Amino acid sequence: MEISKFLNKNFNNSKINKVILNLCDAAIKISQAIKDNSYDVYKVSTNSDGDIQKELDIFSDQILLNSIKNADVSCYCSEEQDGFVNLNEYGDYVVITDPLDGSSNIETNVSIGTIFSILPRNNLKNEEAVKQLGINQLCSGFFVYGPRTTLFLTLKHGTHLFLLNHQLMKFELICKDVTISETTSEYAINSSYERFWNRKVKNYIKNCQKGKNGPRNKDFNMRWVGSLVADASRIFNRGGIFLYPNDLREKNKNGRLRLTYEANPIALLVKNAGGKSTDGIKDILYIEVNDIHQRTPFIFGSKEEVDTFLNSE
Repeated sequence: MEISKFLNKNFNNSKINKVILNLCDAAIKISQAIKDNSYDVYKVSTNSDGDIQKELDIFSDQILLNSIKNADVSCYCSEEQDGFVNLNEYGDYVVITDPLDGSSNIETNVSIGTIFSILPRNNLKNEEAVKQLGINQLCSGFFVYGPRTTLFLTLKHGTHLFLLNHQLMKFELICKDVTISETTSEYAINSSYERFWNRKVKNYIKNCQKGKNGPRNKDFNMRWVGSLVADASRIFNRGGIFLYPNDLREKNKNGRLRLTYEANPIALLVKNAGGKSTDGIKDILYIEVNDIHQRTPFIFGSKEEVDTFLNSE
């Protein structure tokens, strides 16, 4: 079933459906640009937050912005920009994106993607509307540009998986109501930073590494791609836990991933797929947003495993 038919059948909101379909059109263009190697993947600069920025990041940002200019969107926020772009002052929605997540891995041919969130404006000024709690999101999703181009999407009633049909240039439903397995024997973390972890994280990982002979009574595999959309895609497909905790490094003391651009959209998808997400203390979706570029620790995945982490000493 094509995504347009799916949306019309399941979600009776033509305005928000149009925003989603416009974002899909933008993702198809980004996917094609990646496939055609249209941009120099080695030429870099830095964005407003000090992160590496490539030509394809800027292209993706502009394509996404252009795609929603004729929709009912009040403003557009992007990780690649300082603040937000005002669009339709009477628009009902706010769109927040990470235009090209994982772009530092482009030259290694690792899967990368686009993460997005749609919030209601709620008659707020744009500067306040973009700071709403993650639980207020009406919709979120992410596209993965890899061997296949996929879309994980939620409108708060289930999380659904779509695949880009390259012949028709349309996204088609391949799995309705994706469910994250409650249990798992896989964890994803960047172990090279172990020396900076707090005791809770160290003890949790050590217990996993002890396998059948340890307190967990089972063997674990470690998976780490270093591209959030790729790691998340794996967890939605076969379970697991992803950990990007805060640590002792100055730049990571408040976490590293962005609350609005990355954590909130993924957390809404996780919630509606039966999983769980946290900053290590609090549910991600209820963390107060003080700044649009705010960072956070981010742990998500199989519910039972996230609870085990939270209850570890």
